[in-house]
Amino acid sequence: MPRNVAYIVADDESEKLVQKATIDSFAKQNGFDDVEYFYESQKSYVSWKNRDLGKVLLPSLNEGDNFFVTDGAKLGNSTPETDVVLMYFADKQINVYFTKIRMKIL
Repeated sequence: MPRNVAYIVADDESEKLVQKATIDSFAKQNGFDDVEYFYESQKSYVSWKNRDLGKVLLPSLNEGDNFFVTDGAKLGNSTPETDVVLMYFADKQINVYFTKIRMKIL
């Protein structure tokens, strides 16, 4: 059974709550249950490879899993780096959703 994993990057509680609410709303409207939340306080200007995103979370995901993030800026410190992260997801055949714009990206 595929996992539903939400990635939240924030260093203050209010931002965490805003991102969680956005993801919760999207997941509920689209029938995704049992969402696992992965919180990280490391800023997105730190390379994804040096954050838990690249060291822990991405390696733990499998083909068919669903990954939720509010927007692409949370994944990388630049557009090219975000594209690299998205290629990693594509290679592993992981479904990626940007919940702020309510869209499946991959």
